Amino acid sequence: MKTIKFEKPTYEELEKRVRELEKVVLDRKRTDEAVKKNEQLLKLYIEFTPAATAMCDLHMRYLAYSRRWIADYNLPEENLLGRSHYDLFKTIPEHWKQQHQRCFKGEVIVNSEEPFTRSDGTVDWVRRNLHPWVTEDNNVGGLIMFTEVITERKQAEKDKERLQFQLQQSQKMESIGNLAGGIAHDFNNILSSIIGFTELALDETPKGTLAEDSLQEVYSAGKRAKDLVQQILTFARQSDEKRTPLLPSKIAREVLKFIRPTIPTTIEIQQNLDSESWITGNATRVYQVLMNLCTNAAHAMEDSGGVLTVSMKDLSFDKENSPIGMKAGDYVEIKVSDTGSGIAPEIIDSIFEPYFTTKEPGEGTGMGLAIVRGVIESYDGKISVASQLPKGTTFTTYLPITKKRDHKAYVPEQLPTGTEHILFVDDEHPIAKMGRRTFESLGYSVTTRTSSEEALELFKAKPNDFDLVVTDMTMPNMTGDQLAIELMKIRNDIPVILCTGFSKRISDDSIADIGIRAFAYKPIVKADLAKTVRKVLDNANTETQE
Repeated sequence: MKTIKFEKPTYEELEKRVRELEKVVLDRKRTDEAVKKNEQLLKLYIEFTPAATAMCDLHMRYLAYSRRWIADYNLPEENLLGRSHYDLFKTIPEHWKQQHQRCFKGEVIVNSEEPFTRSDGTVDWVRRNLHPWVTEDNNVGGLIMFTEVITERKQAEKDKERLQFQLQQSQKMESIGNLAGGIAHDFNNILSSIIGFTELALDETPKGTLAEDSLQEVYSAGKRAKDLVQQILTFARQSDEKRTPLLPSKIAREVLKFIRPTIPTTIEIQQNLDSESWITGNATRVYQVLMNLCTNAAHAMEDSGGVLTVSMKDLSFDKENSPIGMKAGDYVEIKVSDTGSGIAPEIIDSIFEPYFTTKEPGEGTGMGLAIVRGVIESYDGKISVASQLPKGTTFTTYLPITKKRDHKAYVPEQLPTGTEHILFVDDEHPIAKMGRRTFESLGYSVTTRTSSEEALELFKAKPNDFDLVVTDMTMPNMTGDQLAIELMKIRNDIPVILCTGFSKRISDDSIADIGIRAFAYKPIVKADLAKTVRKVLDNANTETQE
């Protein structure tokens, strides 16, 4: 056996080794103290940082957290150190947990913006940054989470997008309105001839004959067309919120005609419009409301097809059976139904809230259900929704009835007449001809001109020959209001009636400033024109006598 010789160290060598060990221990102690101090400083920084910050170990137990973390997530004020992050946040999405595991492997997650559902069901948008923290032996010991609740910022961005979209929609609607106004102006001139000459023909046609019956049909159709043009003009004047009597069933028919070409052929449209009652409202708003409801219904059936049903009927409520918040009385019930997938129970109570939508920007009508409800309730009405998964949805609207009114047949009435001399100006030859015959049938002397400049020259030559001027508004070279100004420069007491169908530059206030006495709205109806003319002439005669 080999003998191992052990040499006993000298005292000096032992003393040297002890000093070396003492140095190692001291260095290690200093390192531990430095690490401990750094950890304490880090925890102190995290605790008092204004950002929502939390430090967790590899088991997602809290090592430190900021006061903002407690405030932002409504956590209990008790000591959370050592508690599990997952126990406190039971609604954490699964992919967030996967991000934690990636962070434990050294990955940094930067500026992840996502919605977060709290335990009470409310949803907030959160921006998250995750950073691994490394121990002294260069291993990942856990992660640090920096989060910011950005719900208000997200809402502001969404509001900005919505406002931009609404501005674009407003610009589109303004362009369409201008186009509609121009079309309506030309159509009004045509209707003036149709209605005017029909009235003249009816005055000369024996009652009870086939000719009289045919003319009555033409007259009735002309009146219906007149109402339609008035709806177009109301649409063109979108800034005008004045409420007038209107027929919801007629607007519904126009809406359905409009959307039919724009929705898939797999969607069938059914209409049961059993109401001819009138309400008081703004035709543009009612059109938009029905368009919104029908568009939403079609959107719900876009992929699978189905049936869109619009129904109307009259109902009467007394105090006992009237829906909550509605007065007793007569109402038009409007139902818009679809056979789509329905509305989920968890969101059905939110659909009338401002800014709520399930559509991407640009997909809707620009008029959310919150605005729809606002319009309906401003008319003292009510809207409700019922939905069943996956069978479909029904929106039910109640609007108070103003009255019932039908297009009556033309019945000759005793109209006011006169013998004064009228200058009638219109650049359309058929209307000038119709105006002459209409005024002559009422006993007046009539001079017609189809040029505003020619009318002005005639008036300059014979200013005292005329008792009244009736002029169209829209004419080439010189408009009706400009002609009126020039006429009154020559003779300030000459009464002027302005005929118009649509003009953005003229209103009751502006004609009063000019000195024009009245409007005569196109298409001209004989009875209305006769009464207006007589009233203006009588007032002018009274002023002269005074």
